[in-house]
Amino acid sequence: MMLMRLNCDIKIKWFSALLIAVLLFIAGCGASSSVETEVDNTTVAPPQPVATTSQPATTTAVTETAHVEEIEDSGLNGEFFDVSDSPVDDRPPVALVAGYAVTQSEFHYMLNSYKSALMLNSGFNAGADEDVYFWSRISSNGRTRLDEAREKVLLELHQLKVCEVISESTGIKLDADELENISTDLMAKIDRFGGRDGFERILSDEYGISLADYWQISVLAMLREKLYAAERDSIEVSEDEMRAYYEQNLDKYGDIVMLRLILFLTEGAELSVERTAEETKELAEETLDALKSGADMATLVIEKSEDPNVSTNRGAYLATMADPFLPKEITTWAFGAQEGDYSIVETSFGFYVVCLENRISRLFEDSKQEIENELKENRLSERIADWLANPEYALQIDKEVLDSMT
Repeated sequence: MMLMRLNCDIKIKWFSALLIAVLLFIAGCGASSSVETEVDNTTVAPPQPVATTSQPATTTAVTETAHVEEIEDSGLNGEFFDVSDSPVDDRPPVALVAGYAVTQSEFHYMLNSYKSALMLNSGFNAGADEDVYFWSRISSNGRTRLDEAREKVLLELHQLKVCEVISESTGIKLDADELENISTDLMAKIDRFGGRDGFERILSDEYGISLADYWQISVLAMLREKLYAAERDSIEVSEDEMRAYYEQNLDKYGDIVMLRLILFLTEGAELSVERTAEETKELAEETLDALKSGADMATLVIEKSEDPNVSTNRGAYLATMADPFLPKEITTWAFGAQEGDYSIVETSFGFYVVCLENRISRLFEDSKQEIENELKENRLSERIADWLANPEYALQIDKEVLDSMT
């Protein structure tokens, strides 16, 4: 049996599930980077439109991007997934990075994934008329949404290919167990879509790629993850650095408060009944009076709170001073209050009846591991940014091919 097996030279963390990477894009995760493209000996970087090479890229000098070859199965830790009968993309690439091709399949897969998720997030249903309207709409910077989507995809693919080049020199390879995991995951996806034929139709119709392309993308996902893990492990952070970071970020790594919240939404929010802001405040005051008279906070949370999370968290929240998930007004009150205090806090969401149930002291040793992890992530992001800024890894785009990708 001829099987697609890694030549153990691939490297890179990439998008491993159909929409996970897209959600990261929208959330703004991933290392910040600038696309550098050679045009008449000049370079440009976002937010300006991505520049392109004046001549189309060719495939003649392209390094075999996936480093995957068809070889006889040697029985190494079981059989990998057979994609030898599935076509591999051999069309002119969208771009080159140090000779590594950004294939049309990679670009098409990511672009279609990004477009689908962004439309869904924006409340649009996929359809010819809505697609044209949504993607041709001009943004405040004078560019269409489609142009912006292409640029975001190019930014991520630039990072992917730079990581591939770096991994070539560092010898990052996948072992048999990792390839077996990819195969097992792929089989599970195929089962969910009712078999291989159904899954291949989804890949072709929705993402414009073959099963072999998807296998390669899955391999690249795990390889970039492995590269980043190796780079992260190589970063050393001293005790002094961690302690200094702790002192500078006590609002994040200092004490934790345990709060119980009852939310009454104000006018303009999604209410089951209409009421004014003054009426909402009166509800909060009545609830506060009941608590002062001995009513049980946990019971009132279930009975009265309009927080959409109340069914799962019962109004309980753990927070630091710099907590990103609670209104600033609440954390400001909490860190100035005493355990057992009640109050009403007004925010843009509405009126909260707040109880400070507990305050947990957190010392440097309690946060040390978390701080070390964050500092390593920061250093890794800086390292990636340095890679991307290297002129040797400039993104050379075939404008003709890129313009055909919709």
